Amino acid sequence: MVLMVREMEVIVTHGDMDGVAASGLYLYLRDNPESVVYFTEPYKLHSVLSQLISSGCERVVIIDLGVNPSIYSELLENLKLLRSRGVSVLWYDHHVWEENWIRDIRDLSVELYIDTSTCATGVVAKYTQPLRKHLDYEFIDKLTRGVCAGDLWKFDYWLAPYYIRLIRRRDKDSWKRRVLIYIASGNYWSGEFNSKIEKHVDLELGVLTSSLNVYIKNINEEYRIAVVEDNKIIDSSFIAPYIMGRFNVNIVAIVSKDGKVSFRGMGVNVRDIAVRLGGGGHLYASGAKIKIPWYIRVISRLRRDALLGYVASIIIRELKSTYSG
Repeated sequence: MVLMVREMEVIVTHGDMDGVAASGLYLYLRDNPESVVYFTEPYKLHSVLSQLISSGCERVVIIDLGVNPSIYSELLENLKLLRSRGVSVLWYDHHVWEENWIRDIRDLSVELYIDTSTCATGVVAKYTQPLRKHLDYEFIDKLTRGVCAGDLWKFDYWLAPYYIRLIRRRDKDSWKRRVLIYIASGNYWSGEFNSKIEKHVDLELGVLTSSLNVYIKNINEEYRIAVVEDNKIIDSSFIAPYIMGRFNVNIVAIVSKDGKVSFRGMGVNVRDIAVRLGGGGHLYASGAKIKIPWYIRVISRLRRDALLGYVASIIIRELKSTYSG
């Protein structure tokens, strides 16, 4: 189904806290709360752009979405079609990009702003030309520092653990839009957010004190891998360091039944693994989506560790291929 958009500007952003906050900050800086916002994942970006080609929009702003190699050709083609229709495209991102991606996309006259030193909210704050006459710099600073501290996995600012729990990818789009609109109005926090945080903390404690399904595998003496089931309650940024500390591992893969894998590394570049699997991200926090064979899906209904063992075998294969020699 083709998306029909009456408004001139459409924002396509990631559905995590950084994507929501960056989009809200963009709207605040541009003083334009009327833009249409769509939440998506990097591996679906080409599909969203395809729908926008005939939507009637005049401007597309992509935020906090990196390039996945598996969909790159389709993505590039859809960007070409948008530009051929006179649609202007801006892209703000903080993930690691290959040089040929940057060259190809800039050759289409896409305004591309990439800065790996910060989060997407920080990229928007640094590179967006504000149209709002009076800016609240304290709001911008607290929002950017808090979101980046969590998204970059540093936790060096007090708002970081609050923001990570405020928006989770499983949250309904209606909630994400509510938070986005609040940020777009120039506010970094609301008292109504507290109850959601308190509820999540209680649920997290319950999960962490119960048994977790974790598969551990060693590769020589250099790598110790833990593959754990994705949890509806605990964010990957919290469960990964817990697993690392408890099981003394330097690679954690959080996997869902549909094949989504979130990688976290302690001194290990897990982005290389994600890229080889068609994904991408940061050096120590990245993701990909893999195809789960039908027989693994069947067996995993009987043995909970079947899926985890399968994913571990893929990681081992890619580690040996990536870092051999």
